[in-house]
Amino acid sequence: MSHLLSNGNDWKLIVDLPDTNYIFPPEIYSTNERPDICIWSAKLKKLLLIELTCPAEEGIEAARIRKQSRYLPLIENISNTSLWTFMTVEVGVRGFVASSTHQVFLKLGLQRKQVSALCNKLSTTAAKCSYAIYLAANSKFWDENRPLLSSDYP
Repeated sequence: MSHLLSNGNDWKLIVDLPDTNYIFPPEIYSTNERPDICIWSAKLKKLLLIELTCPAEEGIEAARIRKQSRYLPLIENISNTSLWTFMTVEVGVRGFVASSTHQVFLKLGLQRKQVSALCNKLSTTAAKCSYAIYLAANSKFWDENRPLLSSDYP
């Protein structure tokens, strides 16, 4: 079955994580923009950009539009040099995983069973993180070393 990563064997991946010095691949385009995930193949001149958003469930569509608008100039500038795909992954703060998120994982070549398990984990993680933030609402200080996901939360 064909998917977005088919036909290439030189894929590279960079992810915007805390404490990383992530630079958008200069061989594609010089920019200060930093989409959450960047996957590219120099041989295929193919670029996949993935952006994560965690809005309130009722704001998922608006969040998707906001992210698309934010990266539109970058996409327009790189469209002359490569084939690109921009995808958004939305996970609501109360644990709802948007159908577009399922579709992104399927397009990347994951099996339906893997997608289901991954989306369940994303849902649980988002809900637990929101609950931890809720519990800390009246705290004057945020303990950066305290894990958001622990057995303390249901």
